[in-house]
Amino acid sequence: MVRNEPKSKSTSSVDGTLFPLSLERERRLTNAARMAGTALAVAVIEGILEKHSAFKREQENGESSGFLPLNPVQLNGLNAAIYFLHHYVDTLTPELGG
Repeated sequence: MVRNEPKSKSTSSVDGTLFPLSLERERRLTNAARMAGTALAVAVIEGILEKHSAFKREQENGESSGFLPLNPVQLNGLNAAIYFLHHYVDTLTPELGG
C-alpha cells in the first residue's frame, strides 16, 4: 500500500511554533495544495544545497561559517528528502474536474 500522506505529522515552523491543521482542514487540503507545498519544500532544500556548493567553491581553506559547509550526513539527508518528496508527489492522484 502506498501512502499519500507523509508519515511525519510535524507542522513546526522555523521558530518552533506549531501550526496544526484541524481534521476538517486536512480533509479539504487538495492535491494541488499538497503539490505546491512539496514544490516549496524542494525549492528550499535545493537552495540550501546551492548555498553549500557556492560556499565550498569560495572557501578553499576548509573554513566554516554558521551551518556551512554541510557535513556528508546533512548532504545525504537533504538529497534523500528531495528524492522522497518527488516520490510523494508522484503518489498523489490527479484531481477530477477542469
